[in-house]
Amino acid sequence: MQYDSIIGIDPAGIGNNGIVIYSNETNNIVFNETFKTKTVLESKNLFKEYFLTIQHHFDNKKILVIVENFFLSSKQLLINPLATPKIIGSLMVLVEDVMNWDFQESEPKNKNKIENYKGNIKLTKHEHDAYKHIQYYLRNSKNERQSKLCEINSKT
Repeated sequence: MQYDSIIGIDPAGIGNNGIVIYSNETNNIVFNETFKTKTVLESKNLFKEYFLTIQHHFDNKKILVIVENFFLSSKQLLINPLATPKIIGSLMVLVEDVMNWDFQESEPKNKNKIENYKGNIKLTKHEHDAYKHIQYYLRNSKNERQSKLCEINSKT
């Protein structure tokens, strides 16, 4: 499925949240920001404000939101390990039920398969992570389309 815009999110819930908006129409990043929050509620409310603004500017556009999933390992020392899963759940509800956009989670290991952004926009670590999930999706969706075309061509 072709999307007009893809929003990549590196969620924290508490701490630094990264967001990148990529336009498939121009093949460029059109927005990037990292914001720091102290509570999951504050994160949810800020994401909702961003989404409403995006909806206003991208009215009638097909949008996909990709959120980095979260796994807690025994080596991580987090003050509030539930904050990130809570914000991911909140994002799913906001994206699917409030905004009526498509939602997808991306595994943290996927970003390791993509190089850092090398353009003229200075991205934070969290924005790089969000961008990498977008690029991982684009690369894999392109490969899937090519495989389907090859399959169709081989049948004819």
